[in-house]
Amino acid sequence: MRCVSVIAMILVGLSIVGRVTGAEEPLPRVRPLEPAEAVKSFRCQHGFEMQLLAAEPLVTDPVAMDYDEHGRAFVCEMTDYPYTDKTTDKPFVERTTDLPIGCVRMLEDLDGDGRFDKSTMFADGLSWPTGLAFWKGGVYVAATPDIWYFQDTDGDGKADVRRKVFSGFRKFNVQAVMNNLKWGLDGCIYGAGSSNGGSIAHADRPDEKPVVLSRHDFRFDPRTEKFELVSGGARFGLAFDDWGNRFLCNIRNPVQHVVLPADYLARQPFLPVRAVLNDAAPAGDTLPVFRISPSEAWRAVRARRFVLEPGQTNPRSETTPDGYFTSSSGITIYRGSAYPPELHGNAFVGEVAANAIHRQRLIPDGPTFRAERADENCEFVASTDIWFRPVNFVNAPDGTLHVLDMYRETIEHPWSIPDDIKAQLDLESGRDRGRIYRLAPPGFTVPKPPRLGKASVEELVATLERPDSWWRETAQRLLVQRQELKAVPLLRRLVREGRNDLGRIHALWTLRGLGQLDEESVTIAMDYAIQQPPRVREQAARLAEDFLVKEPSARLMSLTIGLSLAQNNQRLVFQQALTLGYVPAQRRLNEVTLHCYGDYDNEWSRAAILSSTQGIEAEVLSAMLQPVDDLHPTPIMLRELAFLVGAQNKPQGLDLIAKTMATKQEWRTELELRSALIGLGDGLKRSGSSLTKALTREDVRPVLAATFADATKTAREEAASLEDREAAARLLGHATLADSMPVLVELLRPEVPSVLKTAAVQTLASFADSSVSKPLVEAYRAAAPSVRAEIVHALLARPERIGPLLDAVEQNIVPVAQVPLVRRNLLLKHADVKVKDRATKLFAHDLPGPRKAVIAEYQSALSLVPDRTRGRAVFTRECATCHKLAGEGHDVGPNLETIRNRTPDELLVHILDPNREVAPNYLEYVVALKDGRTLTGVITAETAGSVTLRRPQGQEDVVLRSQIDEINSSGKSLMPEGVEKKVSPQDLADLLAHLLKR
Repeated sequence: MRCVSVIAMILVGLSIVGRVTGAEEPLPRVRPLEPAEAVKSFRCQHGFEMQLLAAEPLVTDPVAMDYDEHGRAFVCEMTDYPYTDKTTDKPFVERTTDLPIGCVRMLEDLDGDGRFDKSTMFADGLSWPTGLAFWKGGVYVAATPDIWYFQDTDGDGKADVRRKVFSGFRKFNVQAVMNNLKWGLDGCIYGAGSSNGGSIAHADRPDEKPVVLSRHDFRFDPRTEKFELVSGGARFGLAFDDWGNRFLCNIRNPVQHVVLPADYLARQPFLPVRAVLNDAAPAGDTLPVFRISPSEAWRAVRARRFVLEPGQTNPRSETTPDGYFTSSSGITIYRGSAYPPELHGNAFVGEVAANAIHRQRLIPDGPTFRAERADENCEFVASTDIWFRPVNFVNAPDGTLHVLDMYRETIEHPWSIPDDIKAQLDLESGRDRGRIYRLAPPGFTVPKPPRLGKASVEELVATLERPDSWWRETAQRLLVQRQELKAVPLLRRLVREGRNDLGRIHALWTLRGLGQLDEESVTIAMDYAIQQPPRVREQAARLAEDFLVKEPSARLMSLTIGLSLAQNNQRLVFQQALTLGYVPAQRRLNEVTLHCYGDYDNEWSRAAILSSTQGIEAEVLSAMLQPVDDLHPTPIMLRELAFLVGAQNKPQGLDLIAKTMATKQEWRTELELRSALIGLGDGLKRSGSSLTKALTREDVRPVLAATFADATKTAREEAASLEDREAAARLLGHATLADSMPVLVELLRPEVPSVLKTAAVQTLASFADSSVSKPLVEAYRAAAPSVRAEIVHALLARPERIGPLLDAVEQNIVPVAQVPLVRRNLLLKHADVKVKDRATKLFAHDLPGPRKAVIAEYQSALSLVPDRTRGRAVFTRECATCHKLAGEGHDVGPNLETIRNRTPDELLVHILDPNREVAPNYLEYVVALKDGRTLTGVITAETAGSVTLRRPQGQEDVVLRSQIDEINSSGKSLMPEGVEKKVSPQDLADLLAHLLKR
């Protein structure tokens, strides 16, 4: 489902907004194709074809589907998309008055020909139904704001049991709704949380504390209905591969892999993690989509309006294959047996705006994956019909993918469409239509429909070895929900003697679901895989965690410790690093230390092993500070490990580190000592302490003094590398301010490189002392733009620096425009009356005016003769702090390559009105810390222990949750309003020419 927003496609949401002018000419409409005609509209690769399985009136608006054990398809019909109450069609308004007209429909193939013949309304009266999962003869259904359980107990095909299970999902943005309930190997039901958030409570357990859903996905165990947060937080789509890896898609990010599970990270609350998701595929900003459908009618009209105006050039047509991904939807990993082997494990993604289905190959890359386009210069499936909207897919019992086509005339976000265009569009057009297709390979023969509902225990266990995922997952679910203990000896035999890895994996997890997983089975699985592909061993390591926390056998412990030694496999190393956290502390120390010496240049592996240091952080750091043969830890590993020790600020651990430092005869390198001290000092500062306060032993003071003296020398030494000088400058943030101030101020001189100057600004800002304000303000005039932004950020961060900043604004040293709008608004509402009054005098008159008037005033930019060379200078000055274009700029907002098939009038509106629609993942947040600082930025990652804020220039602040006093959204885009105060109409015309390469 498409969710485009102003910064997500140049400052969220460039897909569908035209000029704010009257819509004199009527918008032409494109008629829908009847099902038989629509089938002819497809162009498929490799001899595949789209076979119609169902169409209206059997089904309408399908967005999610699955097959039960009897071979019946249950379909979520999101009939209420995008709204039923137009009065709530406004940005940032809860949709509580919309009618619940969505439903779940049951489809049956009565004659076994592979097409549906019968449709029954299973459950109606639902709001935004977007996912389902079967359990015990019924089905869980995700329907915001609730998750329901429905069951038909009298056999009429209609649910007579209707139980609300969870409630509290926020009914806000229709295209940021929780969705896609999927079974995991662990027997839990997973859901994509998207970004609306909410406070989720069990409907029948009022005494339980609600779970706050923000940038996470979720899961619940149907046996206990315990609701938990898991790593995630993308948009519409969720998929597993055969080995339990979870994938998401997020509008312009078609393939994201969830690398770091939340439950492992929760063990180490002091571990700052910048990201838990990896963009396996190139983002849509640079990933072309090859459509064959024509421009939609309203797009053509808008383009024609633009073309007919004098002095303009033709916009690039969307009928040519030069668009970019804007609407990734319904990611599904193909896991059947009907397609050629090279397609197994491929990711299929709907590009609903381009009426196409895209395919990516997944290639292992360390602990994660990289994805690459599988079809060159075309899409796997494309349609000439603009009504074709492939929003989701199903790994079906017949071994193929079934495609859910919502079949809508328009599937855009209503908040993004200007009133004059929207007045002529019927955004509900197609509510009475919808199609389901089989994406069939050449020569496909429809197999007999499944009837697993009547299968014996022996048949179900044998089914665990089937090559098609639907059969394996359904068999595992049936065995667990029936608690078939007769299956236990059969499952244990399958672990020992199974014919394939998939069967062994499902047997292990089924035993766990039955409460019968034994240590012997886990040990056999780990032993078996030593000479085989490592997938079984990886899963066995996860299951071994149940026993490691108790009293494991010596054999299981030995296998766990040696997990990755027999095979050079990075995924095994990664899983071992995670699993070691469950090994008792003393037995774990040597193994964790050895891992920390590994080649952990990627952040995923470092986070994995550091999550397993809980309780032994200081011991591991002490061991690594002592030379061992030729082993050398990487500086970043030393720094991040030392940070954990400092952030905990435990006297016993700090004393051990001080003793280690004092008794060492010699350090292997100054860089290693410096890295450890920077990390330790950073952690101590987070805890409210410092190196000089915490390391008080007399015999360690000479070590600190010598290290600080060396850092002072290195920071000043022009012949030293920038990397060494920057590290030295940052280390000085942990000496006394009196000792550090002179050299840090020297580094603010005009001739000093900006990267080093930025380090000096940030280091000075780390001192909670008002005296650092003066040198920061004095350095402002001669600083480069990036350093200026960092200086203003430093002055705004602490209350004692607000006065000097306002002085600088009054003296015209710092321009008003340099103070971010969100910070100006905070100062205008400041609790200190004096600050509030001063801010009012300085900022109140400079607040941006009404957007409609500004847009009208700047229409003249569209008729001016532009200059691309001048436009690049405007981009560098005004846009590059948050956006990249042609390799220039910073990756805070999206890469602007994606806008080059847009029209100048679209860009004008969104540049001048960046808050027309703001995607939740690009809202600016204000975070107040317990140490008195205030930080702002967009939240790019959240874990149980930390929040990552990204601000202009690509600078990031990773904040421990234990530091946070309060966190609130400003409700605004990171891009502020008021750009018209810094650019003239001619500047804007030049900028548009540069952005569009015209």
